[in-house]
Amino acid sequence: MRIKLSEKYKEQRDNICNKLITILNLDSNNTFLLCDLDNDLEKQKQIMDMKEDIQNVFACSTISAFKPNFECKRPYLNIVRSILRQQNYTFIGNDFTKKENNLSKKTIKYFVFINN
Repeated sequence: MRIKLSEKYKEQRDNICNKLITILNLDSNNTFLLCDLDNDLEKQKQIMDMKEDIQNVFACSTISAFKPNFECKRPYLNIVRSILRQQNYTFIGNDFTKKENNLSKKTIKYFVFINN
């Protein structure tokens, strides 16, 4: 019987999750704003550069960003959400209005926390 990737690469998977969370730079409430991630090309690049490492230790067949010939609007967000969910994190998005210079901007605030 084949050993599951989740059992075989537990430490590497945890390291990848921790690195993703570090890249997201969660605030004290374990949240981040989608507009901040969309505007930060360096964070997006760091996440996309992890694709090869992720493919080695995670089952990626259900992650849209890894499918060839599949258009994904935000592949970096798809990767983060899918990997964290596989590692037993809860990833919840709520509508949020960010105020900058007396202007309101609608975005999504994501809450990330681990299930014990």
